Amino acid sequence: MANVKSYSQLLIELQKVRDKALKATGEKTKELVKEQIQQEVYNVPEGEYERTGQLKDSMTNFPLESKGNVAEVKIAHDIDSMTYDTEKFQHGSNYWEPNDYREYVAQTVHDGTSGNLFGVNKHWHEPKPYMDNAQKEMEDGKYKQFMKEEINKMGIKTK
Repeated sequence: MANVKSYSQLLIELQKVRDKALKATGEKTKELVKEQIQQEVYNVPEGEYERTGQLKDSMTNFPLESKGNVAEVKIAHDIDSMTYDTEKFQHGSNYWEPNDYREYVAQTVHDGTSGNLFGVNKHWHEPKPYMDNAQKEMEDGKYKQFMKEEINKMGIKTK
């Protein structure tokens, strides 16, 4: 542990602890979202098209942003890591504008707002609220649990 001699040094050291714990919590949260995608999206049987798995694989926790008393980790889809194939209707189609639909895939799947191009009353018309579910888990105690685990790993006891 650091040898702190002033209040300002204490704040700096506490921010370092917070940032390290938050960065690791972001990684755990990304995995939680991926679990929700598996449960809500990929565990639904699909025989109509070939899945790529890229919705789950594109989950990323972007670098920690720390500015004084505020720190955050953004967890989102990295659409640049996804491919699109209009012939297979994977994240794109020649019938849509824009043809490259990667920017909208997550929201469409999450909200169940796919159109009727491939039929009506199919599973893709149903919401698959993986991000809402993960957020609720975090709000219901996972965030606190993850942060405590990470702070405890640094040798700091938490209650």
